[in-house]
Amino acid sequence: MDATFSEKILFAFRYNDSIWHNVFLTVIYILLALSLFTLIRRIARIIAQPRDIRDEAPRPPFFKMLSRWFAGSLAFLAFPVILFLILTLTLGSSDHAGISPRTLSYEREGVQTSVLLIDKFIANSSDRGITSGSSKSYVYAMNEKTGEPIWKTGIGRAYAPYLMGQTEDRIVVFDGSGPLVLSKADGAKLADARKMESSNTELEGRFPEESKSYRWDEKRKQIVFQGLDGGLYRVDPDTLEGGASSAKLSDYFKEDDSDTVYIPDRLAIVQSGKGDGNYRIFANEETAEQLREGTFAQEDSPNASSEAEDMRRRIYTGSLLAGGEIAVKDLKPLMDQVFLRGAFLSDLNRATADSDDPYMLSGFPDYSSIEKEPRMPDSPESVDWPSRMTVEEYEAYKAEENRRIENYYAQRDQYDAANKSYRDQKTLYDHIAYSLMIQNGGTPVPPFHYADASGEGEVFLVAHYSSLAGDADLLISAVDMDKAEVLWTADTHLKDIESYSPSEERMTLTGRGEDGNSYAFSLSLKDGSGWGYDFRYDRILKF
Repeated sequence: MDATFSEKILFAFRYNDSIWHNVFLTVIYILLALSLFTLIRRIARIIAQPRDIRDEAPRPPFFKMLSRWFAGSLAFLAFPVILFLILTLTLGSSDHAGISPRTLSYEREGVQTSVLLIDKFIANSSDRGITSGSSKSYVYAMNEKTGEPIWKTGIGRAYAPYLMGQTEDRIVVFDGSGPLVLSKADGAKLADARKMESSNTELEGRFPEESKSYRWDEKRKQIVFQGLDGGLYRVDPDTLEGGASSAKLSDYFKEDDSDTVYIPDRLAIVQSGKGDGNYRIFANEETAEQLREGTFAQEDSPNASSEAEDMRRRIYTGSLLAGGEIAVKDLKPLMDQVFLRGAFLSDLNRATADSDDPYMLSGFPDYSSIEKEPRMPDSPESVDWPSRMTVEEYEAYKAEENRRIENYYAQRDQYDAANKSYRDQKTLYDHIAYSLMIQNGGTPVPPFHYADASGEGEVFLVAHYSSLAGDADLLISAVDMDKAEVLWTADTHLKDIESYSPSEERMTLTGRGEDGNSYAFSLSLKDGSGWGYDFRYDRILKF
């Protein structure tokens, strides 16, 4: 999606976020304006002063005079324009735009809007192969239907900024040093930490500069932070009122609460959603055969291969590990469609741990709940020997004791064999269950799905690639698994997904292009039509 050479020339004569570029361009436009002013003044003089009949030399033709002006203007502007283009194209090739992983979506005045945080590196010099420049962060509000920016707000040179949350009329951003409140109407900066301190004496000197000290309370729509004095504080972005919180620090800041927790964005397995114990799994033919034979995830599998993995995947349906069985005899393709490196998109906006989504693979049943563990036989009871007995009675009692002991050891042999079989089967079951969960990233996440046009079925989004080439485009397909058909396929023109945010009828994805820059892509969930946006050149990409 990188701009062509001719497009870069056109973009060079447009103002952007680079200060040196805008100053130089202004000088060019001033020189051009002076040249035009000279031409207009010359033409006006010719019109205002009629030719004197006593002049012997004929007046030069108008077009000849115009061509002389063009030649002179080109000579006058050639050096600064060429220098400007060389600097712009050379340094511009080092410019970079990256998108923060999180996006916000909302509807305002009938316009569905996505808010994205963009970090731009703008080169301003290059010496001996080393390029230097500055980084600036911007918050964009994009019209999801047209791709037009609604507003754009610069938040300066921010270190690790991110979008915290939103209220009905405002957006809260961590700008690298503290919370910043923006208006949804026009992106105006309404308040920063300093203004919040001035409005609340209890917050003076309490705001930290580290992002790890802040949380967003989605339920109350408030900023929560651990103050520099160790206490817990909260601020309402709408009223800008705040103070100490009566909640516990542990309610928001936990030892295992880390920003590095991996949430998978693509899933290989989902449940059928019908409560029938069936699953939908992405697999190639080799993996499917291993699942059927019960040799999946085993090193000594007869189908295991050291060759390159087959990336041609289909959606299969079957009862994985049903009844504790290792082999999946009922596994079969749901459809003939092949998806290169295909997987279901997960729903990153849904809670994971306590989600009741019927399609989410939260784990497989514990083996001990399926198969009862063998019970060790009780030790044999001792024979109650009488105090006085004859030889014949002794022999009888001794034979009974031996019979009980032999019977016990026979039961122990049966138990040992059954226990070994149980343990081996449980180990194999747990290993396969673990391996299947790892295919889903190891963390239970619901898949992204929505109702189809009839409202009776569910549509799932599948991410796959146009080819196995390193620069292949990422495709998104809508699959109705009840009807076993692909409804539409859209080319995102991205090489990989960094994040995505669904709204009522559209989904906005952000990802990396072939030039390493980040782009936004918005697609219609109805028919897959979409547009892209290039934040490096601030241009809409129509597909």
